Amino acid sequence: MIKYNNKYVGILGYGKSGKAAMKFLSNSKAFISIYDDITPKPKRLKNVQWIHYKYWDWKKLYCVVISPGIKIDGKIKHNCAEIAHKKKVPIINEVQLLMEQKLSAKVIGVTGTNGKSTLVSLISHILNCNNINNIIAGNYGNPACLIKDPGPNSIILLELSSFQLLSIPNLSLDYATIINITKDHIEYHGTFKAYKKAKLKIINSLKKDGKLLINKDDFFLKQSIERTKCDFNIEYVPIIKNKLIKNNNLIGLHNKIICSLAIKFSELLGLKTNEIFSSIQTFNGLPHRMEIIFNSKNLLIVNDSKATNGDSTAAALSSFKNIYWIAGGLAKKDGIGKAAQSLENVSNVFLFGNSKQLFKKQILKKSNKISITECEKLENIIEIIFEKNYFKCKQKLTVLFSPAAASFDHFKSFEHRGNHFKKLINKHIGI
Repeated sequence: MIKYNNKYVGILGYGKSGKAAMKFLSNSKAFISIYDDITPKPKRLKNVQWIHYKYWDWKKLYCVVISPGIKIDGKIKHNCAEIAHKKKVPIINEVQLLMEQKLSAKVIGVTGTNGKSTLVSLISHILNCNNINNIIAGNYGNPACLIKDPGPNSIILLELSSFQLLSIPNLSLDYATIINITKDHIEYHGTFKAYKKAKLKIINSLKKDGKLLINKDDFFLKQSIERTKCDFNIEYVPIIKNKLIKNNNLIGLHNKIICSLAIKFSELLGLKTNEIFSSIQTFNGLPHRMEIIFNSKNLLIVNDSKATNGDSTAAALSSFKNIYWIAGGLAKKDGIGKAAQSLENVSNVFLFGNSKQLFKKQILKKSNKISITECEKLENIIEIIFEKNYFKCKQKLTVLFSPAAASFDHFKSFEHRGNHFKKLINKHIGI
């Protein structure tokens, strides 16, 4: 905190990240100017100046702390980022404020297109079960700059998005992983190449004796990493066999990969095999990520609202049989993406939202045998499914809500979308 004493700092964004940075820097006695393009000026602000970034004293600014979702990459950057580049003022995010402290805890960095939150949560669960102090921070969990160093025998688990990796110059990791890299967030980065480059930045953050863990079977990722020609310690992790994972909350190949990485991290931290596997059995999973919300002899209902792209939905579609698939929302650039190649277990598709016409076209290109129903809203779909008693069939039916699209056409977030789905199911089943 001493570093920022009497320094002039700008903060752009007044969400969770911006508020955390403001709180941290207020304690460091920095001179803070803050602004948000959408949020109106709060009524109560202590020791902070709310002023448009154009009118900040750019000559005096030590740095600008920008919230991760604000564009600082690609051809179309936020105007504040453009000004900062021209004025040669460093752009950082709130994770950098943690990294500037002398940490005694080991730090694990986790990035990837899909599965980040589940992996850090699973590692944390294993560590908690074995009395190892740990804390989750970054893109999921606590704002990084507000956590206290938990100590030399403890672990900090940092979930890192591609946005965050662009603006943490002092990121220093003992261990790291890139779970996967598939097409996503192109609207932010501009190109897939730029997105991939942002993800691969985590490699440069490893300490000299650090280690990067990678799925042994991910040939695209292996090739991408090898092309960086960086000098670092890497371990290719084999995917663990299905029978060893006795947990219904960790179904599917993508969860096997997550389990394999979590096991290897736990081993590196000194845990024994039996301690790790017994801990995995009691992991409850995370909401909106292949979340089983109802299970009976004839019917399984799964809330996978976090599936905001085709790759994530493809993983869900390959994990169940006899699927009635509910999809739709604000489509990504490749539309339904890889999900269109994973239709063998799907018998009926129900589409809603802005993407329904595009998704229908892409599905029919792959298969014209699947029944497709289009609706304006999610409510209409649930009513149709239950009114026609589709689930009263001989073979067990899976109703899978895995949108393969962003939520922002009808909902505030994937959480808002997933909770709405659960409320609609609750009305019909009473769970």
